[in-house]
Amino acid sequence: MRVIEKVSFALWDEIAMSCPHATFFHTHYWAEFIEKTFSIKDVTKGFFFDNGVRVIFPFMLKRNLKLRSRFLEEYISGPLYVYGGPISDGELKEQQIIEILQYINSSLKKYRSILIRGNPFFKNIRLSGFKEVPDLSHVVELYKYKSELDLLRSYSGGIRSHINKAKRLKLNIREAKTIDKFEELYNIYQRTKKYWENNLLTDYPMTMFQNIFKLKNRNIIFWTVNYEGRMIGGSIILYWNNFCQLLLSFSDREYSKMHANRHLLHNILLDSKERNIKYFDFRQSGGIKGVEFFKRSMGAKEYPFKSLLKETILIKQIYSLRRKIISSKMLAKKNN
Repeated sequence: MRVIEKVSFALWDEIAMSCPHATFFHTHYWAEFIEKTFSIKDVTKGFFFDNGVRVIFPFMLKRNLKLRSRFLEEYISGPLYVYGGPISDGELKEQQIIEILQYINSSLKKYRSILIRGNPFFKNIRLSGFKEVPDLSHVVELYKYKSELDLLRSYSGGIRSHINKAKRLKLNIREAKTIDKFEELYNIYQRTKKYWENNLLTDYPMTMFQNIFKLKNRNIIFWTVNYEGRMIGGSIILYWNNFCQLLLSFSDREYSKMHANRHLLHNILLDSKERNIKYFDFRQSGGIKGVEFFKRSMGAKEYPFKSLLKETILIKQIYSLRRKIISSKMLAKKNN
């Protein structure tokens, strides 16, 4: 196995385009976006095997900018709760994957944690010393539907009713191509987030929306839904090979009774079918049952997978102590 410490974008692109399980999250475009937005360093590696298979392992380094200690560094494949792991231009055997992960593990001496996000479209990986973390995505298998009617039949009755209502309102759906529209989606996100029970799960900065626009990438489309000339919702979709992933989707609560978001998603699914996309991926839901229910009601199926996590013993002890302190405080508050 030959290791490529500095991967060229040309090689990365070539392998990502030929890999059947690669998503936009496995491309250098995603790494570039993460670097610019969150000050996370790209440390992606390449691996060449004797049988001709070439591999890219997307990998990023997150440093603690306040406490400059290498023992607090986090290594992540698939940052921002997306997908990671290796991609290749040929069949990647389990032993080859293990060799790659063993190299990654042995080359890192000081760190807080190593997290290798799984991929629901690829095999699960096991490695000694790493904890398996279960995860779940919801995916619409578009290749199974021959027509819009077939697709509608896969939805729940409630969703079909909402879409029909939205159609009568003559909502306008179009692609947004200016930065002010991306910024408006951020404003909608800010207005709606305060109503979420788990709003601490996401804390997106304005620069995230701006930097997505600045990528100027043809594999990113920002679909908006509009009413009487006003944007009332939008979804940013990432396209790569046979997959499209829902990155961000928000709608203005002031217009919630119009069910614009459901109407928009339905039209995005139809457009994806016309592009011969096989899978529309709603991605993970963070364990939020209401969100999972909505995705199932849009015809999505559960795609379980596993990530790998390794933490230093010291960090494990710190987090264990932290959990005990929080539990003690909650118990004391309850008793009072």
